[in-house]
Amino acid sequence: MMLAQMNGDTRPPQSVIDELLARGISRGDIDLGILTQDAQRRAGAPVYPLAVLVGAEPVTRDYRAQVGHATRQIMRTKPPARKSAGGLHISGTPVWAGSVQTGETEESEFVRPLSTHQRTRFRKACHLILDKAREVARNSRAGEAQDAEQSKLMRFTASCHQIYLRLLDELFYRKGWCVPSYETVMRWTGLSRGTVHNAIKALRAIGLLDWKRRYVYSQSKEHGARSEQTSNLYRAEMPKWLAKLIGLDAPLPDDAVSYREAALEDHALMLASAGKVERRRLMPSDPETRAALIAAASRADQRLAVEGGSREFNGWIDPHMISIFDRMEKRSCPSRATRQP
Repeated sequence: MMLAQMNGDTRPPQSVIDELLARGISRGDIDLGILTQDAQRRAGAPVYPLAVLVGAEPVTRDYRAQVGHATRQIMRTKPPARKSAGGLHISGTPVWAGSVQTGETEESEFVRPLSTHQRTRFRKACHLILDKAREVARNSRAGEAQDAEQSKLMRFTASCHQIYLRLLDELFYRKGWCVPSYETVMRWTGLSRGTVHNAIKALRAIGLLDWKRRYVYSQSKEHGARSEQTSNLYRAEMPKWLAKLIGLDAPLPDDAVSYREAALEDHALMLASAGKVERRRLMPSDPETRAALIAAASRADQRLAVEGGSREFNGWIDPHMISIFDRMEKRSCPSRATRQP
């Protein structure tokens, strides 16, 4: 079962889920493991077997040989116990489960600013998408069969076009911190709340937009601590299938994005070097953030393997994939030549 889940591209078979349920694994842990696997695939990170993610099976030697030290350390570390973000504010406002608290690391790691070049390419893509969506809609009315991607594209309306262009401006001017409420978007566009809600959902279904639900805590002596839902944090996306469909390559990362990726690799290496308890405390619970961290650790391990292989063998560094922290520890020890027999 473990090897079958190692390189799978789809949801695990129901028989696998039933087996895990029979072994006492809760449905919530299984669902979280499946979400984590999906996020790892989207991030280009190595996909951990579902049985290992839920703690039903240990890591095998075959799988250990496929990933580096930092990647293993992060992939094998479970996030801290999940805390419900649900509840009621003093005013009675409900808070959605799965929200992130404002000011937390998961919120800042989700932010992705747009450079001038990226903003220009996203705006061009937005116009091309609207033209393509109208063309697909005309062909569909004429009786032409549409595939799944074309059917999804038909959800892109003029309202989606108007809202997306304004969100791109906000992402550019606010360095990625785009947090407008529905009322703010309504004031920008003059559209109704229902239209704004449907358009934003369509943008996410197409793959052009993603968001994080956010909440804040308020405290008082009379009512104690209460959570209150606040506006979403938005991020622009450009799926490859859509860029190919409209004849436009997806916007390439600029220097700022490359710098953030390098910083995330450094964070992954530092996290891998921490103790087991501290690493679990710092491990993000959000599947998307955790998958990005695993992908960064994988890139760092590959880079360190190349750097280690390009150096002369000094008789002390083991000739296999190791992390920078292993090398630092070994360098602090005396060489074999100076040891006493």
